Amino acid sequence: MDLHIILKILLAAMLGGIIGLERELAHKEAGLRTNILIAIGSALITVLSFKIAAMTPGADPARLAAQIVSGIGFLGAGAIIQARFAVHGLTTAATIWTVAAIGIAVGCGFYLLAFIVTVFVVIVLTVFKLLLDYIEKQKRNYVYLITTEEKASLLAALRHALTELSIKYPSARLNRRSGSYEFEVIVSTSENKNREFLDKVMLLQGVKEVLSENL
Repeated sequence: MDLHIILKILLAAMLGGIIGLERELAHKEAGLRTNILIAIGSALITVLSFKIAAMTPGADPARLAAQIVSGIGFLGAGAIIQARFAVHGLTTAATIWTVAAIGIAVGCGFYLLAFIVTVFVVIVLTVFKLLLDYIEKQKRNYVYLITTEEKASLLAALRHALTELSIKYPSARLNRRSGSYEFEVIVSTSENKNREFLDKVMLLQGVKEVLSENL
């Protein structure tokens, strides 16, 4: 067995492990072992694609490696969960996809590029998270009790308004009353976005009453 292949696998394991360690410390589902395995697998398939192509005249070495990109998409999709009108796991899915790309880069021999991307990923997952946490602290929580006519389209419009303004709502509850809906939601956002959301709600036809309170 060629020594450089073993070194590629070890390098992929190390780079995947660096990202995986950060994910492990952040208590994410795709942690140390998962990211190491993804990096190793991607590097190995890439190396094998070149080896197989070398034994078959006219073969395309990128054909087998290209399947990593689509295949890892299924793994990433499994990490995405939708619950309580919110989507979770997008960062984990994106990290998995990027780790696979790092493994491919190592398998192709682009060692410096793979290392630089690994550093960038760690920066995004750590430094940027601290920045986002600071921004989140500037937000306030508001609770809304919105009474509407008994129309499902109004509920969809309310959710669309929240999504359009990128407003997070950790809690939402729907109560059905006689001839009306009561949509109770807690939102976490800035004062300006809260005002924009209130303006959008008041413009909706079929909204009977809006009660708002700061938490």
